[in-house]
Amino acid sequence: MNKKLKKQELPKVIFTDFDGCLTDDRVWLNQDGEEFIAANRKDGLAISRLKNFGIKVVITSTETNKVVSARAHKLGIEALQGLSDKVVAIQEYLEKNNLNWNDCWYIGNDLNDLGAIRKVQFSMCPKDAVKTVKNEVDLILKTNGGYGILSEIATSLEAL
Repeated sequence: MNKKLKKQELPKVIFTDFDGCLTDDRVWLNQDGEEFIAANRKDGLAISRLKNFGIKVVITSTETNKVVSARAHKLGIEALQGLSDKVVAIQEYLEKNNLNWNDCWYIGNDLNDLGAIRKVQFSMCPKDAVKTVKNEVDLILKTNGGYGILSEIATSLEAL
């Protein structure tokens, strides 16, 4: 569909999937089963830039993982983890914070993101998202997951 970002429609919160959005969807395991991921530092700075617009960033993940917690802590953002249903979890977050679906954007890359993608004011996916997601979102980003998608969004908003 590829709509463009518009300043007058800025969200109060951007929900983003973790694996495949803030990472390149790969995971490294050592012999003890510890997981390692690669994250892009551009996204860390981008969160500060998004905060200048009054936009919070919240990670949504179906997994419960120390890596997600550590990255969220480092970025100074919330992480909702262990979500069997992202729509239900986001709805609860919105109600708790006196927000509604029109107050948020969603970034997802895979099939478990479709419910949230269909509910929000504006939806996006990384360039390398699965085809079904690409067919549903409002905007396909130019950046692959894990390579600075939040930075692309912040840069686009600053250019408006």
